[in-house]
Amino acid sequence: MKMGEPRLILLISGKRKCGKDYMSELLKGKLGEEAVIIRIAGPIKHCYAQQNGLDFSRLLSADVYKEKYRIEMLKYQDEMMKIDQAFFCREAIRMYKAGDFPVWIVSDLRRIEELEYFRREYEDRIVLIRMEASETVRTKRGFNFTEGVDDRPTECALDHFNDWHFRIQNDGQDSDENLMHGIMKKIEELNTM
Repeated sequence: MKMGEPRLILLISGKRKCGKDYMSELLKGKLGEEAVIIRIAGPIKHCYAQQNGLDFSRLLSADVYKEKYRIEMLKYQDEMMKIDQAFFCREAIRMYKAGDFPVWIVSDLRRIEELEYFRREYEDRIVLIRMEASETVRTKRGFNFTEGVDDRPTECALDHFNDWHFRIQNDGQDSDENLMHGIMKKIEELNTM
């Protein structure tokens, strides 16, 4: 492993409002300073904001401002990925200075191209985690189906992928420790190899 290369990458996927960010924060809290959270959406929003004179910090939030531009950002992402499918993955790694950390937590794996990039570059170091929650629970968390968003590859591309190391049902029934138990056990196993 070269300097700046990760020892472990946790790739977290799931629909909107299923708990991807929540799980990422839990894992970061457990792993401490050796881990960094990488958000692939970070450079998408940053580049889009720069090109369109928008407030990047507001695009990072979960408020109406971001929702106003969501569909256009998705179109922008599609166009950029036609040129370079791994562009936003590499930019996210750079943006979050991931090379300074041995453990990467990718909080928003959404597309098959992103999965292929991490498999191609880091196959033996990835752990694939799929967060799931019922539509009822997601709705209680603020989910509202939006045509042109929830029927796009950013939300559906990995729905039929089945090679997850972990599928975690996050309907609010389990404690944080129970949600993380299997993942932490796998991390310990990989750290002893």
